[in-house]
Amino acid sequence: MSFRRFVAASLPGWLAVALTTSVVGSGCAASDGMIDKLRDSARVYNRSLRWSDWDRAAEYLPPASADAFIEHHQDFEDRLVVLDYQLTRLEIDRQNGVAASQVEIQWHTDNQLVVRSTVVDHVWQWYEGRWFLVDERRSDGRPLAIFAERRDDGDHPYLPGLAAFRDEHAIGLDAQSKREREKQQRQTVRAERRAARKHGATYSLDRLDNLPNQGGPVGFN
Repeated sequence: MSFRRFVAASLPGWLAVALTTSVVGSGCAASDGMIDKLRDSARVYNRSLRWSDWDRAAEYLPPASADAFIEHHQDFEDRLVVLDYQLTRLEIDRQNGVAASQVEIQWHTDNQLVVRSTVVDHVWQWYEGRWFLVDERRSDGRPLAIFAERRDDGDHPYLPGLAAFRDEHAIGLDAQSKREREKQQRQTVRAERRAARKHGATYSLDRLDNLPNQGGPVGFN
């Protein structure tokens, strides 16, 4: 599968079009450092894979995915030797803060010295001034267990995916939509507290240890 076809298959239609037509190198994108940070993030992440530095590589993942990522890679670190990697492509949609990269990895196993090649595609999300890796799939070359294969359901074994990450952090929502979302979340929390009180949960100043940790007065947390 080509890089552009991978992008189109991985993202919502409107976003795939924007990304595949926004090639790294535009002057406006370079002005805020997004391109340089994308290039640096992709290089450091892949270099960390090269040297089996899973903790360092996991710093570029959403925190919720880090433990599963490290555990998954540690299962193979004694059997895999990564010889080199080459970053072959970078593309960016600056307006939506989404980017894609491609890397070709040369490797062999500890008991077979035949060098193999695997091509991997990455999707990145810009959030709070940095890039997070939200999808990683093998697109060509020899299958390699540390990289996810494309599946019919689209789910990745340890990364949350672009849509889930954007939803979790309200990325792309305008100010009004964010306020409505926060209002709904507050209403949900209040409803859960009412339900807890209805089922016998009580809180009093005589038992500070029974106060909820979230949402209580500052001095009680």
